[in-house]
Amino acid sequence: MSHGEYNEKDIGDTSHIQDYVASIEDQERELVLTSKRKMVGAILTAEQYSWFLDKLDETQDLGFIPERAEDLRGAQSLDDFKTELDK
Repeated sequence: MSHGEYNEKDIGDTSHIQDYVASIEDQERELVLTSKRKMVGAILTAEQYSWFLDKLDETQDLGFIPERAEDLRGAQSLDDFKTELDK
């Protein structure tokens, strides 16, 4: 396996991909999957996947959730809803 910037294999090279997956615990770099020289996927190590999830969490703006949770405009109480269903 290459220890360069990343490993890259065509998706048709299933033998190499299976070898990579079988030794994933020992891998330090991701395996980029290509088709016709175009990236179509990647297999990440656990460390890379955790880093990826951390980056997603850092960029998520969740500040709107408390405001939306308290927004009851146009809402109907459960009792009113049940009464309406019984009509």
